[in-house]
Amino acid sequence: MRNRLEMGAGMMGKDDLDDLFAAARADGPVPSGDLVVRVLADAAALQPGLEAPLSHAVAPRRSLLAAVAAMFGGGPVLAGMGSAAVASLMLGFAQPAPVSALTAMMGGQATTATPALDVATGIDALISEE
Repeated sequence: MRNRLEMGAGMMGKDDLDDLFAAARADGPVPSGDLVVRVLADAAALQPGLEAPLSHAVAPRRSLLAAVAAMFGGGPVLAGMGSAAVASLMLGFAQPAPVSALTAMMGGQATTATPALDVATGIDALISEE
């Protein structure tokens, strides 16, 4: 018994496939002239008439607050800046005692005996002479 490849029923080559597509294109149905005329008449009836081109839409004017908000980066940025401003005004108006002592000490106006604030420690402990 012979297999299908030996009998010629194997896979088609590239040329065979091109021939098959060419035959399918050649045998395609052709619409009648009457059908084409009716379809074109329906399309012409459904098309709108020539309309005037749309004028450029004018963007609505932004308010002053919207322009300032856009300049700073939008609403969330303004909300953060506003809350920081309120917090700093509150600290400036009702100074808590630790803030007052710290500002007096750093400004050189310390009235009480407070230890000096050593922000930069020396390196004397790290240097040893042998």
